[in-house]
Amino acid sequence: MTLNYFFESGHIAEYDLYTLPGVSFTLRGPQWPLHASTPSISFLGAAQAFGVFCKYPYANLLGDMCSARVVNFGRGGAGAGFYLDQPAVLDYVNNTTCCVVQVMSARSSIENSYMTSPYGLAGVKFKKGPLEGRSFMGHIAFPKLHEVLPADEFYEIVEETRAGYIEQMIRLAERIKVPKVLLYVGRNPPLTDLPADTQPKLGDLFGIHPHMVTGAMVEKIGRHFDATVVVYGPEGFDKPLVNRFTGQTVSIKRSETYTVKNHDAYISPVMHVRAAQKLYDPVNQILTLR
Repeated sequence: MTLNYFFESGHIAEYDLYTLPGVSFTLRGPQWPLHASTPSISFLGAAQAFGVFCKYPYANLLGDMCSARVVNFGRGGAGAGFYLDQPAVLDYVNNTTCCVVQVMSARSSIENSYMTSPYGLAGVKFKKGPLEGRSFMGHIAFPKLHEVLPADEFYEIVEETRAGYIEQMIRLAERIKVPKVLLYVGRNPPLTDLPADTQPKLGDLFGIHPHMVTGAMVEKIGRHFDATVVVYGPEGFDKPLVNRFTGQTVSIKRSETYTVKNHDAYISPVMHVRAAQKLYDPVNQILTLR
């Protein structure tokens, strides 16, 4: 996926891609030495952590702010389950001074009664029911399941998926042996926790990243981290993409119905700056103590 970003939007941002032994995907640079007297910060997360369309992702900004080396393992579409199957990545992480883990979408690394995520990413395959054997992206799979299941049963699957997501995130936290900070960053705050007898709107669940994640879920996962940082807001999402070679605004056509023109597909450069600023105090404290 990281190579896809390079081919798709290398004219918007220089990703400085590189590889590490044992890691099956390319990493966002610039590449730092793995061993030095300075502290190091590792990052796990999806496209937001990678910094798609962004010249200065929060990982690089925070590293500069803390005079620390950065190893950014952000991977588009990743969920916690993806990293649980990446022992080499976790070995690298556990050799850094601290780790920042993004709150990823609960529709990634899906494992529930109806769906499985073969690669721990955003793609899912139906394992039973009328859609058995068919594969979709997670945000498409759930609306399709909604069409063929009674509402009560569908929302039971949603809650099963959320429970599995929390369990995966906790397992990931347990595999990280260095101090770790949980980061929620997005356009909107975590979803509101509704009464058990209230069914959320489908558009709220799968509209904007990180999908399906509520405030209570962030709080529960955060108990397994040394600190939790929550950053959200609409700033900068309306700013257009700019070709770094021509200086002109540019768009990216991803399908017949979807063209990306602004910084609204992931998080905006403004939100990367705000995330780095809010991460600074807890991360700097960890680096100073160690």
